[in-house]
Amino acid sequence: MLLIFDLDGTILDTYPLIRETFIQLFKQFLPEYKYSEADLQSFFGPGLIDTFTKIGCSEEQSKHLFREYRKLSVELQPKYLRMFPDTIEVLESLRKSGYKMAIFSNKINEAITSNLRQMGMLSFFDFIVGIDQVEKPKPNRRGIDLIKKTMGVDECVYIGDTQTDMQTAVNAGIDGIGVGWALTSPEDLLIAGAKYVVLNMKEMLKIVRENYV
Repeated sequence: MLLIFDLDGTILDTYPLIRETFIQLFKQFLPEYKYSEADLQSFFGPGLIDTFTKIGCSEEQSKHLFREYRKLSVELQPKYLRMFPDTIEVLESLRKSGYKMAIFSNKINEAITSNLRQMGMLSFFDFIVGIDQVEKPKPNRRGIDLIKKTMGVDECVYIGDTQTDMQTAVNAGIDGIGVGWALTSPEDLLIAGAKYVVLNMKEMLKIVRENYV
């Protein structure tokens, strides 16, 4: 059985890092842009280019902000990147039980790899797919299909923290497990198509072992 995970808000608590990166980016490059805390939360999940386009940036400006965001994120990562409780323990248990694990995120592969390496978690994952490796981002299913094809596995489940993640699972014709420890409510995850919703890592481990062998 293959377990495919989202990264931000699922495997890693990246919201403090993402929030601070946007704050500093806007301060330096878009000082006239006014945003709320709700706006910052809405930037958690979508691809960066889509986010910058949505707030009215041109294609050229969006690409520039993307590059500057990456620079800032790398600088801030050591201070703001965190992990959720019991994550290492649960991943070790899943690995020992024989589960294959992969990542599919709307982040670029380089950023995913950097985040996981800093937290000592890179070795748990057999394959990583970022937004720069697919033609269309989530909720398009192509990232899921690429992982399944590359790893030669048909049976899999997608585990994520947003409605977009659950819609991705639905589009791919697989079960989605929604995790309720980030910003999206359990109710919204169920509405978006989650098969199960869990509230902590150990509960996720229990659901996986009971339903996906």
